[in-house]
Amino acid sequence: MITRRKFLQGTGAMFTVAGTGLSIGFSPQSFAASGSDNALVMLFFRGGMDALNFLVPLTGVNRTEYESKRPNIQIPNNMALSLNGAFGLPEKCSHLHSLYQSGDMAMIHAVGMPEGLSSRSHFDSQAMFEQGTPGDSTGSSGWLTRHMLSTSGIPDDAVIASMTPGNPPESLKGHSDVMSMDSEDASEFHPNGGKYQEEHLAALEKMYAGDSMLDKAMQGTVNNINILTSLDLTIPDIYPNESLAQDLGLIAQIIKSDLGLQVATVDFGGWDTHQNSGNQGIGYYVDRLALVSAAIGAFFTDLASAGKKDSVVLATQTDFGRRVAENGNRGTDHGSAQAMMVCGGNINGGKVYGNFPGITSNDLYLNADLAVTTDFRRPLSDIVLNHLGNSEIPTVFPGYTGNSNMGLIKNRVIPSNEILFNSGFE
Repeated sequence: MITRRKFLQGTGAMFTVAGTGLSIGFSPQSFAASGSDNALVMLFFRGGMDALNFLVPLTGVNRTEYESKRPNIQIPNNMALSLNGAFGLPEKCSHLHSLYQSGDMAMIHAVGMPEGLSSRSHFDSQAMFEQGTPGDSTGSSGWLTRHMLSTSGIPDDAVIASMTPGNPPESLKGHSDVMSMDSEDASEFHPNGGKYQEEHLAALEKMYAGDSMLDKAMQGTVNNINILTSLDLTIPDIYPNESLAQDLGLIAQIIKSDLGLQVATVDFGGWDTHQNSGNQGIGYYVDRLALVSAAIGAFFTDLASAGKKDSVVLATQTDFGRRVAENGNRGTDHGSAQAMMVCGGNINGGKVYGNFPGITSNDLYLNADLAVTTDFRRPLSDIVLNHLGNSEIPTVFPGYTGNSNMGLIKNRVIPSNEILFNSGFE
């Protein structure tokens, strides 16, 4: 079995995995700096997930307004699983509900960008969230990249191997020397398959034994091929045979291998529900949520069986929320605030965080949207600071001066009295 030290020496820093947008990052020096082997998995719902049909108002004036503004696509009360009495999940999210009840999941309502800095454009909004820069989608680095660099510094000759068919996500923007892959099957990475593959690798090592950038890139490529070939990444049968579940299953196997994974990203699309999102608690949208629930449930069941649940936090983001009122096509158009989910054994779960602004006509942002009351950088900086042990929040999120202690994390890597932040936009 390959050792963690050998793996980290071979990879240098980070690589990105899986055909549907799964990225994995290793930082060999960051663990000495933070004193922690904790990991973060960022799950991005591409397309703009509807917050109000995920974290559903159940009581009072918010329920009345919800039913009035969504006569067709609402989640009926008898088809919702209550979280705290005021909000609930669609009944098909039973795995997520179980995580919440066990204290391993928290929800945050009305999360987004400060007023005036958001965008209804998929491209711009995704870039701003993943770069961690509200109002600016033109940055040269992602917030996960800045976290990795500010934690320890990544060597100049680090090799990043990408198993996505395109570029790594914006959150990892700013790295060069990316080796592009499109499968988690290490046998497919060999330059030539069959009985001569080892001979071909040996020949490449001889040909590129120098110190040039090309030599170093090829050396890193060969190292990664050998490393991935040595790993047993077999995904257990507890994971559904579906893309998100299989991606999370692959991450779990790497975590269980004790190789020092620090960050991973996964994409799961299909949330741009302008039409036919569902009817009275059934249909496309809740079926998609059911896939999410089953995948995350299997992920944490797998980690718990290996004693790894407490060291992993999974957090979600999406482009934006949807408008409060349904449109004429039984869907919802681009909006503002989203609902964020944070899971893991190190989470102060079983709670709905944030300040819900209400959804009466007078409460809405731009007369249409759920208003933002929690800056998305606040929960993320809480995770970076208190779970990952990186105190360089102004570097990770430039310009952010808000509070980085939401109380999401049980066991802080950095004691709360060591790092103080001003209270800012929440």
